[in-house]
Amino acid sequence: MYVPGMLRLSPFFQGPTDSGQGGWTASRFAQAIGEGPLTMAIRAPIPLETNLRVVSTPSEPGPSATDWRLVDPDDRAILEARSWEPDFADTAPVTIEEAVAARGRFPVPVGEHPVPFCFSCGLGEEHMRVHAGPLTPAAGAAGRFACDWSVPPWTANHERGAESALWAAMDCCAAFYVGWSAERRTSFTVQYAAEVLAPLDPTATYALVSGAFDGNQEWDGRKRQASAAAFDAEGNCVARARSFWVSVADD
Repeated sequence: MYVPGMLRLSPFFQGPTDSGQGGWTASRFAQAIGEGPLTMAIRAPIPLETNLRVVSTPSEPGPSATDWRLVDPDDRAILEARSWEPDFADTAPVTIEEAVAARGRFPVPVGEHPVPFCFSCGLGEEHMRVHAGPLTPAAGAAGRFACDWSVPPWTANHERGAESALWAAMDCCAAFYVGWSAERRTSFTVQYAAEVLAPLDPTATYALVSGAFDGNQEWDGRKRQASAAAFDAEGNCVARARSFWVSVADD
């Protein structure tokens, strides 16, 4: 049985070079499903300029149960989604000023950005430039990374585009915490869940923050978990996310 819906990502929405950005794709997939809350598993690189179908897959209960798949023309699963009970970890608010200052500590040296063409955290003027850096102890760092973020004007051309852009931004904010807060590791998202809690103001600036909000900051072999959140200027949490990551290789 097929759930009505098909996704096709333009080259603009890449994350890793020539592959779709995980947070944006997960959000569009969730919107196509139209039910929630959901947690997403990213099973393969996300193809661009390809018709991807949303397929319902009733399954038996269990840790590997899958309710929906996003498949390519060869029926290969790209993303899988299942219903879940939200289990987002909380964190203290970060001010816009603290987030701007953390951006100034973006740890990636010039010429070493792992995904320079990512529409969310890439280096182009047209990108959202989610360049999160470490917070200082005065900002209650506890290993957290942060940067400022605003809704891009181009989201007006996409239904619920601002929400999807924020899913992408929180994904990339978490990426820099995961890969740069301890030893440097190139990593990719394998599990992602997010929710937007309040309407987004296209004229506002928000503070993105990421870290191990539940206190578990260690790598488990090649695996690491992360959380992310977005706060408005009054300190209200407007969105939150949880993700799991795998490094490219053991150190």
